[in-house]
Amino acid sequence: MAAEILTEDLLRISLERLSREVARTHPEFGEMLARNMLRTCSLVPDSERAQRFEELGVLLKDLGRLYLAEAIILRGAPEDPESQGSGD
Repeated sequence: MAAEILTEDLLRISLERLSREVARTHPEFGEMLARNMLRTCSLVPDSERAQRFEELGVLLKDLGRLYLAEAIILRGAPEDPESQGSGD
């Protein structure tokens, strides 16, 4: 039980930090992260929390792709790194 609480607290702290950081560059995502984060607290039924975690996961994946695409553009590299091959 204590491990679950610790894990939830760490997740919540990480999401809070992430939402603040994201809000600087993409305010619309920062707001969505913060809103969904509030709906993952342990006071919400597990089925609803599962749905919120799933929504957060999808949002985080989309956000990750957005940041990776921006990094590629800033480096001046082609947008699709896989089209270049891995060189292996």
